[in-house]
Amino acid sequence: MLPHHRDAIQAFLARYEEKAEFIGILLAGSLAHGYAQEHSDIDIILIADEAAFRKHAVDNKLAFSIKDVCRYPQGYVDCKVVSLASLKDIAERGSDAARFAFKDARILRSSAPSLPSLIEAVCRFPIEAIEERQHRFASQLLAWKWYLRQAEEKGSSYLRHLACQKVALFSCRLILNRNQRLFPYHKWLLQETKRAEAQPPGFQDQLAAFLENPTFDQAQVITDQLLAFLGNTESEIDWPNQFMTDSELNWKDAPPPIDDL
Repeated sequence: MLPHHRDAIQAFLARYEEKAEFIGILLAGSLAHGYAQEHSDIDIILIADEAAFRKHAVDNKLAFSIKDVCRYPQGYVDCKVVSLASLKDIAERGSDAARFAFKDARILRSSAPSLPSLIEAVCRFPIEAIEERQHRFASQLLAWKWYLRQAEEKGSSYLRHLACQKVALFSCRLILNRNQRLFPYHKWLLQETKRAEAQPPGFQDQLAAFLENPTFDQAQVITDQLLAFLGNTESEIDWPNQFMTDSELNWKDAPPPIDDL
């Protein structure tokens, strides 16, 4: 950690550690994950008591930024407010991205004895679902590979870029899943995938080439390589029905994703 980051954290703690409404303060984000650069912001998670959490929610202040504690260019502290109850909710049914936000988090201050074990539960990879997830991710990969061919046939730049992103996303998710690593959301997806020990030889080079020039043929190479690595073949995966369940009927048991409203 660079001195200016350390100084800003100390200045933040001097302002917030005595606030009784917060029973824990965590350092998260790039500084915790080891991805920070010189001008990186500082990510702080504030653990509020339940009454304070409800007030922050009502006031639309579950996320806010502070700049005046940072003495370096472009510096600011990005704060998010959670409660012990919301942590338990994440541990029980949170997405990978919600879980990853607490991975590598450092407890800077805490008056909650249960916080370390609760963070550990939040960051647990759902190993019991690893086979189901592999099938669903592989189905998405095959579906979006098909869309990429459609994009080429129809000359659709929009569909081509979207399909490229999805092919890359679900290729990486298959690698992360095999390595029992949480999906970090998109900002650190490529970096986290590079850290995975088990992956096909040359996969990173193939993925980089695909992102530079996303073609159906290149997607097919990546798909064949990945499925062989995972012990599957394309013909074994009924991707149209799984894709329908996950992407076309995903509104049946929960509100539809915002992309589909």
